[in-house]
This record gives sequence, structure tokens and C-alpha cells, in this order.
Amino acid sequence: MIGVWFKRLQIYTVNCFRTLFSKEKSKQFIKDHLFNPHHSAKLKASSIGFGVFMGIVPIWGFQLIVAFSLAMLLRLNKALVILAAHISFAPMIPVIIFMSYKAGGYWMGNKNIDIPFSGSISIKSISLHFEQYLYGSISLAIAAGIIAGLLTFVLLKIFKKKATAAV
Repeated sequence: MIGVWFKRLQIYTVNCFRTLFSKEKSKQFIKDHLFNPHHSAKLKASSIGFGVFMGIVPIWGFQLIVAFSLAMLLRLNKALVILAAHISFAPMIPVIIFMSYKAGGYWMGNKNIDIPFSGSISIKSISLHFEQYLYGSISLAIAAGIIAGLLTFVLLKIFKKKATAAV
């Protein structure tokens, strides 16, 4: 089972890189995978919501591997999942960590430690209150994934109505 899964991942990855270096193939790849007309708005919205969730969930360094693996298992649009999982790019990481920490304060009750968004945030201050960060990051990942999925679904429905009205 693992061997079959790994082989599929390897084939998909090799095909992705081959198409990136060919202008015609890359346009077709984007059309087929990102704007696939055979995929429903629900599937596309679920893929983006799941990608945002995986981009925030606190498994730093393994987010894309796990996201891709689960997208294959759940039969989601893998390209959209990977694209949306990149919400945790370098400039956004401090904001995600801060928002996760703040969201975790809700679950901690009277053990909540409030830190300002300033230069006093360090790895040591986060590690001292890791439980708060962990609860908050999972909560933020779930909330952001649901919001991104719903927003995508609504936007896809609006654009589809406008496109059919224009024709």
C-alpha cells in the first residue's frame, strides 16, 4: 500500500516539474489542475479550505508532504491544496504564530499569558507557553480553513453566475 502511494506521489511530482519548464505544457497544467471544469465548486472550495488548514496546522516542515498525501487520500484537487497550503510563507509565519498564540488564550482560561506583538516574542517565550500556542494554532487552522473554503465556494458560485449571465 505504501509502495503504491509513494509511486503515485513520485509520478505526480515528476510530471509537475516536467510541465513547469515547458510554456505550452505549463499553461495546460494550470488549466487542467487549477481551473478544472470537471471539478465542482464544492471540491475546489474543500481543496482550498483543506490547504489553508494544512498551511497553519503546527507540523512545521511536514505541512506540504502531509497535505499532499491527505489530498490524494481524500481525492481533493492536489494543485489547489498545495497552492493554498503556502499560506505559511516566510513573511506570514510571525503573524500566524502570534494569531495562534492569541487564539490559544481563549482555551487557556485563567492560565492565559498575554504577550504583545513586538520584539519581545522569542522562541523561548513561545516554548514556555507551548500549550497555549498549540491549542491556538489548531483552532486558527480550523477557523481559517472553514472561512477560506466558504469564501472560495461563494466566490466560485458568484463568478459562475456572472459567466453564465454574460453568455
